[in-house]
Amino acid sequence: MRILITNDDGVNSIGINTLADVLNEEHEVYVVAPSSQRSAAGHGISLGPITYTRLSSGKYALRISADATPADCVKLAVLYFMKDRLPDLVISGINEGANIGSEIIYSGTVSAALEGAYLGFPSIAVSNVNRDYTEGYEKVARLIAENLERLADVDFPRHTALNVNYPSMEAKGIKITEIGINRYTDIYTEVGENTLVLGGLPDPSNMHENTDVIQISKGYVTVSAVTLDKNDYNFLQQLRRKFVN
Repeated sequence: MRILITNDDGVNSIGINTLADVLNEEHEVYVVAPSSQRSAAGHGISLGPITYTRLSSGKYALRISADATPADCVKLAVLYFMKDRLPDLVISGINEGANIGSEIIYSGTVSAALEGAYLGFPSIAVSNVNRDYTEGYEKVARLIAENLERLADVDFPRHTALNVNYPSMEAKGIKITEIGINRYTDIYTEVGENTLVLGGLPDPSNMHENTDVIQISKGYVTVSAVTLDKNDYNFLQQLRRKFVN
């Protein structure tokens, strides 16, 4: 299988290198990733020039470092670097930290997977929820590798990607979950003259059992489906009844 790997933590991060090494054992791996940390970049893309460096690919088919966002990197790979050998699968990660609940709104990792889905490829975002649980990177990389054939048989809906998170312990199993909506207690703190930093904690209260936030806390790998379709169809129906004669 020809696999494009990207991330938002940078081309030299532990997560992307662990994933690429594991998948390269049996697959053709292409790495196109940001040159530096781009966490919380969301789905932003660059409209100006993008500089890139061809790194020594070594055991990989290609390794590119780009001064670009995660979504940029997927576009660069599909539309330029891999245009004659398109990927069978796009994987974004392994992220150093969780991408569950409301975090996916801001996540560069999830956005890169959604960019892959937008361009028409089966795509997966992968995260290790506790960056200090270093065993988690290898464990989730092996989990993905062991399930690639099964994933290849899945009929991915148009513009939909999978979001996989590994817990901060030996996983008890896998749960197919909904994405929770957990508000953060966001607060800005002064850290210098005219300088603020954002902090806060998630509030998982009032969330039902079958959400990624709850099941991760119980020690399960969570697998959720995320889509580019932003329509609220129920609300649209209400608006039509109110405003359309």
